Amino acid sequence: MSHANQAATSAEQVSAAGAPIAPLDAAGKRSRPSLRKIIMFGSFLLMLVIFTLAKPDTFWSGQNLANVINALPILAMLAIGVTVVLILGEFDLSVPYVAALTTVTVAVASTQTGMPFVLVLVIGLALATLIGSVNGAAVGYGKAPAFVVTLAVGSMAAGIELFVQSKIDLGRTSVNVTSLSEPLQNLSLNHWIAFGDFQLEIATLLLVIVAVVVGIVMTLTPWGRHVTAIGGNEIAARLAGVPVRRTKVLAFTLTGLLAGFAGILFAGRAGYFNNALPAFLLPAYAAAFFGAAGVGKRGFSVPATMFGAVYLAVLSNGLTILNVPTWVGTGVQGVVLFAAVLLARSKGRA
Repeated sequence: MSHANQAATSAEQVSAAGAPIAPLDAAGKRSRPSLRKIIMFGSFLLMLVIFTLAKPDTFWSGQNLANVINALPILAMLAIGVTVVLILGEFDLSVPYVAALTTVTVAVASTQTGMPFVLVLVIGLALATLIGSVNGAAVGYGKAPAFVVTLAVGSMAAGIELFVQSKIDLGRTSVNVTSLSEPLQNLSLNHWIAFGDFQLEIATLLLVIVAVVVGIVMTLTPWGRHVTAIGGNEIAARLAGVPVRRTKVLAFTLTGLLAGFAGILFAGRAGYFNNALPAFLLPAYAAAFFGAAGVGKRGFSVPATMFGAVYLAVLSNGLTILNVPTWVGTGVQGVVLFAAVLLARSKGRA
């Protein structure tokens, strides 16, 4: 069969809307997904049992459960962002640096310019969206490797962050959350659910809204199906009429926007301090890979990523209440990502 015929055959596997037709499972390999789910949910239940036995009065308290959920927004927002480009078949290593730049921009604008809250948000999100579009243009139109491009753009964002940081009064390198505008503080101070000690911050409601909207966009819109088609087979998607370059630009732009949201949520929770958000890069990808390996029926998805984020939040919380050193927690996250990647690769071969 010629290359042209092969490409034509591949193109026939993509619907008119750009959605790839899922391949049939090979006989004798249907047990693998079940095994992965057993490993994922089994390890999750085992983790719950261990933390329950170790700290029975603390772990299931209303306050601690609220702590787990309230710790989700920043991590999950970044994880949803990277999920978009992972579905596309690409990587974005700039997300924590874009989030950090948004945080310092919002913090400085809020404390030193007297700008209205809405204008501060618009500036922060516009900056993050612009950086995301630069990534997308370089990858989509410039055909540059996403790994290299986003690493370079992340470095540039970190440099701009340091420049904006230099504008903080008295040469400080941080902004206390109490000095920010009241609407920003209310993201973590105000609650939308409150039953005794179980109090969920406004930020968690925003996360739910974003997760639902992005999940719908990725699964029920033509553009979302185009992203999935490109991630499945870019050549076939192009031959089927999918606007590959434009779709890539929009995907990276959306990832940048979500990183901006994460930066704003961080500002509302902790203010700003240097080198805070880059530490979220590994957990964000760990959440996406872990969810895809065990929950996602067709790979990466927003619901699967949310499960991965919850898994990591529970793990981090449990290690904290057990007074485990920070370096151990970081190492455990690395192990989780390593295992998730192996399981995801196994899924791809199934």
